[in-house]
Amino acid sequence: MLIAMAGLPGTGKSHLAEQLADRIHAVLLSVDPIESAMARAGLWHNEATGMAAYYAAQEMAHANLSLGRDVIVDAANYLLRGRQIWTELADQQHTDLVFLLTVCSDPGEHRRRVAERYRALPGIPEVTWDDVVKRNLETQMWGSEPRLAVDTAGTVDLDQLIALIHCFARAEEPLDTHTRRPPARRAALIS
Repeated sequence: MLIAMAGLPGTGKSHLAEQLADRIHAVLLSVDPIESAMARAGLWHNEATGMAAYYAAQEMAHANLSLGRDVIVDAANYLLRGRQIWTELADQQHTDLVFLLTVCSDPGEHRRRVAERYRALPGIPEVTWDDVVKRNLETQMWGSEPRLAVDTAGTVDLDQLIALIHCFARAEEPLDTHTRRPPARRAALIS
């Protein structure tokens, strides 16, 4: 199975990816440290190094999926071409794919996380709230990609999330997990 994280900075992608990888014993591949390594090697941080980091993660994911391992990719995946990398890889490997879209429904909490965040990745600047707002405007619309939206403003029930991920992987329709807003076809919101 291939799980590709997605979402704005500060919504908990990396934290949730680490928790899931530990719980389901999946290989965790994170795009930002790959791009940081490129910067340490003297490559200028730009859109090209960002995509190169996605392609490097794709190759590592391919190798691990070929060995029968589950893989979680920690990346923003806000552009269609980034998401297409994982869709194509899942098709090539004949493996299940779920995009896990993290959202933080509490704007105050989201701002606090961004303000307090420090990742210490050389060559990768820390994100500001203005960067988050800009990224939100640049995020390309989702198509038919199988995705779960997870509200990280509170505590995430990992057992429920893992069950829904497996439900999606089997291409079954998920149960309505949010009484106020039922999930769209092939998408759900967990809160």
